[in-house]
Amino acid sequence: MTSWIRNFHNTYFSTTGRYPVIYTSTSWWNQCVGSGHGFGATVPLWVARYASAVGTLPSGWTYYTFWQYSSTPIDQNRFNGAYDRLVALATG
Repeated sequence: MTSWIRNFHNTYFSTTGRYPVIYTSTSWWNQCVGSGHGFGATVPLWVARYASAVGTLPSGWTYYTFWQYSSTPIDQNRFNGAYDRLVALATG
């Protein structure tokens, strides 16, 4: 799985000049990818955790960019930063 993600990461970056955002839960990432991958240094994290707090992040990240905290009545997400940083992320 790590090799596939690394290939996608590199291909996406070489094509767009931007890093992809990774959407995952902590449990899935830690089980299927693990540690030592280095994605946290370049890739914005969109973590899924339906709870009142973001909790432990996936291995390799020290902060999240987005947190999906609910899917009711529709997906509910929080951006971890100021509005100008959201605009910068969206526009490159």
